[in-house]
Amino acid sequence: MNAPIGRLYSAKQDTFDDRRRERRHTTHFEAMLETSQGRRHPVLLADISHHGCCVQSNGDGLRQGAFVSIGLCDNSMLPAIIRWVRGQAAGMEFLRAVPADQTEWLDLMDLGLDG
Repeated sequence: MNAPIGRLYSAKQDTFDDRRRERRHTTHFEAMLETSQGRRHPVLLADISHHGCCVQSNGDGLRQGAFVSIGLCDNSMLPAIIRWVRGQAAGMEFLRAVPADQTEWLDLMDLGLDG
């Protein structure tokens, strides 16, 4: 059974945050976003988890539903889908959880600003 659309959007944002699979780690780190067309945009990671991240961007190239790659450097790119865009912020879900060999991402989560 599907929930009526109005119910999905009537809850406060805090309610959505409580339903996340895991805790987000606040950060302030530069990253590179690459579109499926190969265009690259610098972004600022606002928070990260094993399954997604939130970024701030000065560009207007972020589109909900777009497939992108995001990385801290060229060898740390992770495929993701943009789930939401609000102004210059965007939330992304990684297509797979951050793998154990992506030590740059794991270190950034360990060193997050909320620690």
